[in-house]
Amino acid sequence: MALNQKIRKVLDEFYHTILRMQVALDTVKNHFAQYTVAQGYEQYTEADHESWRRTMASLVDALRTRCAVPHVAALQASGLDPNFLPRLATINRALTKFDWRAVIVDSFIPPPAFMALQASGTLPITRHVRQPSQLAYTPIPDIVHEAAGHLPMLVDAQYRQFLRRFGAFAKDLRFSRLDEQVYEAQKRFAEHAAEPQPDERKIGELCALASELRREQAQALTPACLVSRFHWWTVEFGLIGSNTRLYGAGLLSSSREAVASDATPKLRLSLDCLDFDYEIAEMQPQLFVVDDWHHLNEQLDLLQAHVS
Repeated sequence: MALNQKIRKVLDEFYHTILRMQVALDTVKNHFAQYTVAQGYEQYTEADHESWRRTMASLVDALRTRCAVPHVAALQASGLDPNFLPRLATINRALTKFDWRAVIVDSFIPPPAFMALQASGTLPITRHVRQPSQLAYTPIPDIVHEAAGHLPMLVDAQYRQFLRRFGAFAKDLRFSRLDEQVYEAQKRFAEHAAEPQPDERKIGELCALASELRREQAQALTPACLVSRFHWWTVEFGLIGSNTRLYGAGLLSSSREAVASDATPKLRLSLDCLDFDYEIAEMQPQLFVVDDWHHLNEQLDLLQAHVS
């Protein structure tokens, strides 16, 4: 009888966890309906799956000793199979134990929406698959970057907490008109650069426009711009510990960037990182390292005070 009661208690807890997750997911879908789309898994081609397999094989090899968490185990724990493109339902079943969830979005979404999702414990994942010519690196967020890049670190409870805290304060930042123009310019550039047969002249024009707007933005840094820099040097390209393990999604989704990080100059993270702009289509000239998660959260507190 005691055993049956324990089993029933476990099942009840599991049921209520699933129920809470479904309510949270429904809330997210309703609130961000303009950004979420169906995955359309059956529309993926064998070439898409092959791009995923080849990319994951190179990532598993590159991250075996470089990732901040046990990489292969983290992939499995977050519902990813190196042999097949991930299914949203499988990811969400895996994320239940972390009280997180994922939704499918269409390419870029505005930073405030991204941060609001992050604050709610929701990871936006685009259904786009990178081109075979861009397996090592792509300028546009794709399913490799957002699934293989962001998901593995969710196995770490302290990092999950940091992401929620970051999203909670960043989601309410006001964007200036110039901030919006920079976002739109970078979005257009990345989307054109990721096309199967991109128009090099058009890409050059869009890249030049984005760079010009960023130079203009650098003359009048807004809180949103400073937060985007902090996000880039931590969530996207951060390292941790004396052995400089990788936790940033940009590093965990690019074998080229991951391997290159060994020789990239490294600085201890401080608010000095706000003085460093970035280019989404170039290798990182320097990287920032936190001592531990406490150090990362400490810098987040300083950032919030700095931009408030």
